[in-house]
Amino acid sequence: MKRKGPPVPQERNETIRQAIVAAMRDAGRPLSAVELAAAVGVRERDVFDHMEHVRLSLGRAFVLQPASCRTCGFEFRDRDRTSGPGRCPACRSERLTPPLFGVEGGEDG
Repeated sequence: MKRKGPPVPQERNETIRQAIVAAMRDAGRPLSAVELAAAVGVRERDVFDHMEHVRLSLGRAFVLQPASCRTCGFEFRDRDRTSGPGRCPACRSERLTPPLFGVEGGEDG
């Protein structure tokens, strides 16, 4: 097997956070961290690392659809963190839908 070299970073004209906001605006619908990671070209974990800052910069325009349990239907409405939860507090299931992120309205932010 051929051994891979070190990863080569993508050339960017904008910051990762600007790229995340642009991807959310262009999609026209809320996106999961996996979808945003693919659109921006970073790891899913990196999207979660940047998402709190994106939320602060967008203010009221930031849209967060909370994660929910696929087993019992519990919604994580009161969760402050933007990262996905590990398990449901109601039924302890790990079958969860991911939180979705979007931008509401126009070009302010």
